[in-house]
Amino acid sequence: MADFVIHVGSRSAQGRRPNNEDRCVADLKRHVFLVADGMGGQEEGEKASGMAADLIPRLVQDRMANHETPDQAVRHALDEANKAIIQASSNQRPGRRMGTTAVVAVQQDDKFWVANLGDSRAYLIRKDRVELLTIDHSVADALVRNGALTVAQARNSPWKHVLYKFLGCVEMTEGADIRPFTPVAGDRLLLATDGMTNHVTDEDLLQLVTRFSHPQELADYLVELALERGSKDNVTCILVAFDAE
Repeated sequence: MADFVIHVGSRSAQGRRPNNEDRCVADLKRHVFLVADGMGGQEEGEKASGMAADLIPRLVQDRMANHETPDQAVRHALDEANKAIIQASSNQRPGRRMGTTAVVAVQQDDKFWVANLGDSRAYLIRKDRVELLTIDHSVADALVRNGALTVAQARNSPWKHVLYKFLGCVEMTEGADIRPFTPVAGDRLLLATDGMTNHVTDEDLLQLVTRFSHPQELADYLVELALERGSKDNVTCILVAFDAE
């Protein structure tokens, strides 16, 4: 039996943008948590992230009910959502495409599986350590991993916001990266869009988890912090707290 109980906080802010293309889902009944950051312009981005938020929790639940393992269910759900968004995008005006990032966490019993497509991230905060559980699927980060760019160069690279994996990507040949982890009491799991992660550091997270015991208070503060530091994007996060019973 788990030695923790789960409490969740979430917040999504429009910020300086004319509309909010982010979506978040904290579905405790289905044990699915999702953050999506729409791309492709106002209506297109909203539609893509909305489709992800609607489809993925339901598809994961259906596949796990059919005895797929959590990693299989997540991979297949993301693949189906990708095809659905590509199909919806084919009805858009010529030259317009839509897509969305997605970072998903799925629980089964005492274990979690985290998957992502794009540059929305998942962090595990445990004691005095912050661990990034996901990989940014941007061209700049791929160049860093290949040794062609330094981390400092990637921060200012024109390729920083060019994604090669996302929901709605016709050219995507590989599926999502999926990573399991087993929470322990005291852990915090953060799912967030780049509107937040570009402005909040690991050091911020370590300091703030001790300052805010309730995940909703922490989620609210992190969003406001990113906006205060100049985020020009929508800012969205889900904070999952694994509290001692």
